[in-house]
Amino acid sequence: MSDEPFSFEEHMRRQIQFPDPWLRIEGMRTARRAVEEQLVFLRNQRAVQLQAQLARVGSKLHPIDAEDKVDEYRKVVNELFPKVMRGGFVISLWSVFESAVKNLAEYVRSQKNLPFGLQELRAGDFLEQTDVFFKRVVNVDAFPKKDVRAKLDRLKGLRNTLAHHDGSAVELPKPLRCNSAEEYAAQGLLLCDDLHHKYIVPTEDYAAEAMELVATHLQDFAERLYKAIHPVPLRDDA
Repeated sequence: MSDEPFSFEEHMRRQIQFPDPWLRIEGMRTARRAVEEQLVFLRNQRAVQLQAQLARVGSKLHPIDAEDKVDEYRKVVNELFPKVMRGGFVISLWSVFESAVKNLAEYVRSQKNLPFGLQELRAGDFLEQTDVFFKRVVNVDAFPKKDVRAKLDRLKGLRNTLAHHDGSAVELPKPLRCNSAEEYAAQGLLLCDDLHHKYIVPTEDYAAEAMELVATHLQDFAERLYKAIHPVPLRDDA
């Protein structure tokens, strides 16, 4: 866009009428930080509660029972809480991504007066629908970087596994499956086991990287899309 200041009309179109995803992105960034703060708080609170309990009845407990309580604490704060809270964040993040793209597609449909929209296309999964729709309608490549497209596809796979299979490792799509906990850790994922269920928990690093992946892609995509639809800025009436 031009370096000249926007007119009032252009500002209204760009900031009000166009469904820019920045507000949702900032909301999710705030939510991610809150998740991590809450996990720290819960870990510390549970530690205080455990110490108080052991101080009160520890002398009456068999050493094995005392160790079981410590193991339970570790399981809860290192696996259960992150599974629910970070897993929930990943599910919400993908939901925001899909919804933001659908809003952009609907804006394009209305601007072009099209009889069909993104969701009417029969083109495989959501990412494929997105790619086909924007290329066909406004000649905008939704995923100009192949590595970003691949990362989004893996994020979608993890989201689906968390949402539909409780994070079950055996239900992960092939690009995410690993042979060891160390390999999962290299992807920012924690492999957990509760006897009958091996499942994946996103780490703090994974959540942070996923957040920035979605944010960077959506911001770049929205900017390119806006320029393609509105190449000439509006001017205020004289």
